[in-house]
Amino acid sequence: MDAKTARRERFAIYARYSSEMQNELSIEAQIEQCKQEIGKRGGVVVDIFHDSARSGWSLDRDGFNNLRIEAARNRFDAIMFWKFDRLARNHDHAVMIKMMLRNDFQLSLYCVEGFSEDDDNSPYTAMMEQILAVISAYYSKNLSSETKRGKKQRVLKGLFNGSIAPLGYILSTLKDPHPSLAPGLHVDPEVASIVIRAFELYATGKYSDRDIATWMNEQSVIQSLRASEKPIGKEMIRDLLQNRVYTGRVPYSNTEYSRGFGQGKKSSRHRKEWFEGIHEAIISDELYDLCQDVRKKNTKYRIASGRMRTYILHDRVYCTRCAITKPNGLNDELYGKMRPKFSVRDNMGAYWCLSHHRGYKQCGQRGIRIERVDEQVLDVLYNLNIPEGFTGRVEQAVRNKIEHEAAFKRMEEIKQIMQNMDIRWDKGFVISADEYFQQREQLQREFDALRPVDYDNLMEAADLLKNFRIYWNDCKTLEKPEEAQQQLVQKLVHQVYVYDQKVVAIALHGDFRIILDQVEAMPEEVKKLLASEAKMVGNITENVTNQNGSDGIRTRDLHLDRVAC
Repeated sequence: MDAKTARRERFAIYARYSSEMQNELSIEAQIEQCKQEIGKRGGVVVDIFHDSARSGWSLDRDGFNNLRIEAARNRFDAIMFWKFDRLARNHDHAVMIKMMLRNDFQLSLYCVEGFSEDDDNSPYTAMMEQILAVISAYYSKNLSSETKRGKKQRVLKGLFNGSIAPLGYILSTLKDPHPSLAPGLHVDPEVASIVIRAFELYATGKYSDRDIATWMNEQSVIQSLRASEKPIGKEMIRDLLQNRVYTGRVPYSNTEYSRGFGQGKKSSRHRKEWFEGIHEAIISDELYDLCQDVRKKNTKYRIASGRMRTYILHDRVYCTRCAITKPNGLNDELYGKMRPKFSVRDNMGAYWCLSHHRGYKQCGQRGIRIERVDEQVLDVLYNLNIPEGFTGRVEQAVRNKIEHEAAFKRMEEIKQIMQNMDIRWDKGFVISADEYFQQREQLQREFDALRPVDYDNLMEAADLLKNFRIYWNDCKTLEKPEEAQQQLVQKLVHQVYVYDQKVVAIALHGDFRIILDQVEAMPEEVKKLLASEAKMVGNITENVTNQNGSDGIRTRDLHLDRVAC
């Protein structure tokens, strides 16, 4: 960026289009008008965010969330909207979001049509901005009411309201018309035949949801149709087999949220009303009812065994084979996760990879006994050796971070941001509790990283790892020893990677970040994976060796860029 550009105010643009309103400007038109207005103000556009077909009543929007993330990174100085109602329809939402953007991120907010108090900071402009927001909220509520009424009228006429066609159908709409089909649901014969077969198989009572999901994923038509998506899982089959759209009906239900600010959209599964549709049915009512009868018979009610089993690594174990073969671009947080399962008959438990059960191909990873995983992880934690003088060097590195004026200034900014967040929390104006605590924790961690850290605190931080065996044994004296040991281990361990019957990597989360691996007799692809996991996160990097060298385990790359345990 040249000197002339650097002096210009940096603008982001946010645009939103709701499919419920057909008279809005398109995303492209909104962006173009915003660019023209920014040009008149002598600014420069550095980023553009938008959400298509998303209601302003919900803040669960990718474009809006990305805007907030980049705002926190100080990527721009101001945001331009076509109208402020693109930001939010709900008046309370709009007020709190503007407070966050203006106060927490020190951003100026402008609009092409309307008023902004950032233009002249006059009482009149501020008043007009608020009045227009109230009017917009009224208009949106009225529109929402009309939209719900319209949707109800559509289903009474037998029309499908959804935006995604059920598997086996093709959906043609006025907005996205099919070249040879009228608006509405139309049967896709090739895929529909697979859906019919799925119902028929389930009706025999010999196949589970998972069995049918596996069978459908083996069909070439399904593989082609879902090439860039997650494979069909048992949950999708469960919903498919209970979807009355296949019998020629159409559903209706109001949108409800479990949390404020349009967060946590509730499932409509048990709230749907069904009406006769005008589209062609794929299956008969008799076959549908037979499948529901089979489902009732197959419903299992688990009887409590009288004992709750505690697994110290219950949600931390991952399959290395899946991590190696994970498809590019796949967004699945549970991919490769291994789940503990206890067999009463065999009186033993094991971790099993979930991928195959969730519709992915067999990875070849067998079950590994829970005791075997625990033993290998505990052996590493028992014998971990912190290099002599390590804490002193880290102390000096951390102290050097705050010897600049910018660090002190940032600390004051963080304090003010956290105070504003706490005020909104106390008043009940938060987007979600999870987001509040996550952002609060991130800010506190950043603040702590800027503070001077004395030698005693550093020793305390290293103590948890250095004396792990002592703390582990102390847990045995407590009232609930297994739970205490689980909490101790999970304070340190973020992820454990398993390859066949070996723990090949352990990542310790938080401020300590360690990756350990077995380097002998490992396939090359495993070594590459471990190398990619061992990322530098700080200025201090030490090689840490395991004191028990006979087992072939060594640690690699102890990272410590912030010291707090």
